[in-house]
Order: sequence, then C-alpha cells, then structure tokens
Amino acid sequence: MANRPHRSCPPLRAVVTRVSALIGASSLAEKSLTVTALSSSAEGVLVLRVVGEVDLATVEQLRGHLHQHLAGAHRGVVLDCTAVSFLAACGIGLLVEIADQARADGRPLRLVAHSRLVLRALEVTGTNELVPCPATVVEAVAQCST
Repeated sequence: MANRPHRSCPPLRAVVTRVSALIGASSLAEKSLTVTALSSSAEGVLVLRVVGEVDLATVEQLRGHLHQHLAGAHRGVVLDCTAVSFLAACGIGLLVEIADQARADGRPLRLVAHSRLVLRALEVTGTNELVPCPATVVEAVAQCST
C-alpha cells in the first residue's frame, strides 16, 4: 500500500449542509408529528398520543406540546408512543428532560411503545430504566393512578 496523504473529514456543518441539500428543505418541512391529549379511564391521568417520527425536524414541536400539557394539574402522565416509528437521540434527551420534570413535580410518567426501533433506543440508552414502559396504555394508566 502506498503512503497516501491523510484526507481530513469535512467539518460537521459542511456535512449537515450537504445532507440537507441532498434531502431537500421541503422534505424536512413536510415531516409532521401530532400530539393529542386523550381522555383516560382514571381521573387525573393525562394520556398523550404521539404519532410520527421524533427526530431533529420534529423534536421542538414535541417539546412544546409536552411542556404545554404537562403544565396542568395531573396525577400522572402516559405517553402513548405506539404510533411513533422512529426515536432519534434528541427524542431520548427530551424524554429524560420530561422524566426529570415529572419526578420534580411528584407525578409518575409512563411510556408505551410497540416499535422495535423505539424500544431498542430506550433499552440501549437506559431510558427504559428512567421511564417505565408497560405493554399497554391501560396498564400505564393503572400504574399512574395508584
């Protein structure tokens, strides 16, 4: 093998710019995430159904919705993420932030997910130890109301 000069990697900003150009600004804007407050079978337990992908394009939208809903007087909070297909690292960070807030407020927080990608992200980062993940929304609501 010939000795080749070391070729340095481009700065991260250049990489992000190139990726954005390849993806196209319109596709980033088209990503959507919905958060819906649902009625629960237990008085005072808030169920928030999250639908979509949680990534850099949607995490701030989700953060706004969560903080808006968590400002209310609820005994517990269930995040129904059964319709979340992807959870990026920024979404994990948001979950930790929300878990810390819930713990400081003295209310239980539960997360329900079925996607293997989402569950694996929670397992690998240890977030499932911080935010318990029951199998169903009904089970999560029951855990929050006791």
